[in-house]
Amino acid sequence: MRPTLLPRTVLLLIPLGIVPAMARGAETPRLQVPSGWRIEDTEYPPAWAKTLPWKGRLQLRFPPGFFRENDDYAWSYPIFYWLEGNVLEKQADFDRALRAYDAGLYRGQFAAQKIKIEFGKSQMTTKHSHAVVRRSITFHGFDPFVTKQPLTTHLEVFRWYCPEADHTAVLILRTPHPFDAEDKVWKDLLQFWEKVDCS
Repeated sequence: MRPTLLPRTVLLLIPLGIVPAMARGAETPRLQVPSGWRIEDTEYPPAWAKTLPWKGRLQLRFPPGFFRENDDYAWSYPIFYWLEGNVLEKQADFDRALRAYDAGLYRGQFAAQKIKIEFGKSQMTTKHSHAVVRRSITFHGFDPFVTKQPLTTHLEVFRWYCPEADHTAVLILRTPHPFDAEDKVWKDLLQFWEKVDCS
């Protein structure tokens, strides 16, 4: 069998350090970092949920009021998954991923079986020509950090596959505030959806 040859244009660009996306793969998308927000970037699955089968990277951004009980931004943050392959297509997989992630954070303070997850209807949208599934989720869980009490949060979840990189992107916007596009917390969270990219 004859070897596959790169196009002449690619061969000319490589010595210059200019390698097209088809040759080097797409770069990992990055969440923006608003002023004063804390950054946490780590591997996926995280240390507290190692039983999850998917592999990739995890990015989180925490506002200054995240750990303050009465702050508007308490428990309000984005999470971005960048996972290998075309994964997390099924609701059952999302349920497993969300449940194991939070249960690990609780460190035995609240049983995983007590977590209740309500999935709204899926909606289709697009992100730079990629088909995106958007889900609204209500998560009845626990606050292991501040109140040590049951906590209900509302999630807007965007999932799409980037074939150029053979990775799945998942953006989760999470807050105790019910979804309202005019709410100031949701306005800030939705900026992460507007600005995140995969190309």
